Amino acid sequence: MTTVLIAFILLLILAVPIGYIMGISSLIGLFQMGGWEYLEPVAVSLHSGTSGYILVSIPFFVLTAEILNQSGMTTRLVAFADSLFGHLRGGLSHVNIFVSILFAGLTGTAITDTVAVGGILIPAMKKQGYTAGYAAAVTAASSVIGPIIPPSVVMVIYASILRLSVPALFAAALIPGLLCGLGLLAQSWVLSTRRKYPKSNRAALGTVARAAIQATPPMGVGLFILGCILFGITDVSEAAAGGALYAILLGWMGYRSLGLREIWQSMLNTVVLSGMIFLLIGAAAALGWFITLSGVVEETGKWVASLDASPYIILTLVDAVVLIAGMFIDVIPAALVLGPVLSPAMTQLGVDPIHFAMVMMVGLNIGNTTPPMGMSLMTASRIARIPYEACLKDAGWFICAEIGILLLVTYLPVLSLWLPQLLGYTN
Repeated sequence: MTTVLIAFILLLILAVPIGYIMGISSLIGLFQMGGWEYLEPVAVSLHSGTSGYILVSIPFFVLTAEILNQSGMTTRLVAFADSLFGHLRGGLSHVNIFVSILFAGLTGTAITDTVAVGGILIPAMKKQGYTAGYAAAVTAASSVIGPIIPPSVVMVIYASILRLSVPALFAAALIPGLLCGLGLLAQSWVLSTRRKYPKSNRAALGTVARAAIQATPPMGVGLFILGCILFGITDVSEAAAGGALYAILLGWMGYRSLGLREIWQSMLNTVVLSGMIFLLIGAAAALGWFITLSGVVEETGKWVASLDASPYIILTLVDAVVLIAGMFIDVIPAALVLGPVLSPAMTQLGVDPIHFAMVMMVGLNIGNTTPPMGMSLMTASRIARIPYEACLKDAGWFICAEIGILLLVTYLPVLSLWLPQLLGYTN
């Protein structure tokens, strides 16, 4: 196991893509344990890890997000949010966060949210007098909501690896995701008031109504997907395919902002991103085979059971581990590596696996904004045309708010379990 850890860390330092790191590390570990005989089942693990029916939904979720970006539907969400919050102190800051809440139900990925929302609002915020660092920080911080509020690509992957119910995870994520949004809005209000950021005139009621009507069809994409899944109308893959078709028809026939060129580009982007995701899943399956044979899961469970501390203390330590992992590894590979090890140990401790999944999702997604590997913050800084380091101070305020929400989700299981229990997904 020591050799595998050394190889993993060394390859990480050398900036080797994380999918290759997971695959190479697992091959080294398996060869060390049993030679060539232990390597033969790796191909089977790669195939079985990426052939689950539930994973069919991932390309459709990615395609839906790409279609929404290509067709320019984000601008309608921004206009609606601005009509609601623009008159408040720091209005565009609040708009940024609220649009991310709306957009979360449409994309399910943080980077997509950062590019789509940041491309519109970061230049607008800079023009109104916000510092570029603040504009990038609030954009990156609010993008964390994207993979938490369903539908979420990383939750589908996590559920497939740990054999959990996707509808149960989606239901469990609604309240924590909305709490993240409220926490960021509160922090935005405090900072905007203290710094006297600008505000605009209050929108007339008719303007708000027109903006709401324009924004309702794009918001319907997320509601359609989520409604089909939570109420048992279709399974996850069928709902994802229906959502993609809904988005295409809306952009092509409804708004007439989507042509064959945009659809083709969306499909190309979907193939590239989906290929990256499935490479990670396949590598994680090989790594999972090594973890199973090495007994890491059992040893971790025994170690956790031997700790003379309350479950809340142990969960706090797990929060720290998850946050540190998120600083160096992207959300999907971190979930694939840590989930199979930590989730069984927490289950032995009496922690509901759905509750722990929410702890993992919130904690790892905070890593999108934390240095040194916060991809959303890096992307937002590029859009703002400033050095990455210039965003860190402002991002720190929002990271603190998100960590506060993480602790709430950790210590109050009811926040994650109430809705799945209400809908009959868990006892």
